Amino acid sequence: MRKPNINHWDPSPTYIRQLVKRTGFTQAQCAEMIGISVRAMRRHLRNTDGFDHAPAPYPVQYALENLAGGRL
Repeated sequence: MRKPNINHWDPSPTYIRQLVKRTGFTQAQCAEMIGISVRAMRRHLRNTDGFDHAPAPYPVQYALENLAGGRL
């Protein structure tokens, strides 16, 4: 597991979606494993700039990166 570094923060839905795919788990499984709701996970994955999109906080990204085996 690598050390957290906020300079690597990329809250974009595209990057978060890549991490989820790389884990091999479903969105719901990833959400459960990192301790967020499925609804929150889906809001981080939406590709819109409207009110429905919620940029993924760095702790969510970091947890997914560790599930995925490291940074892409």
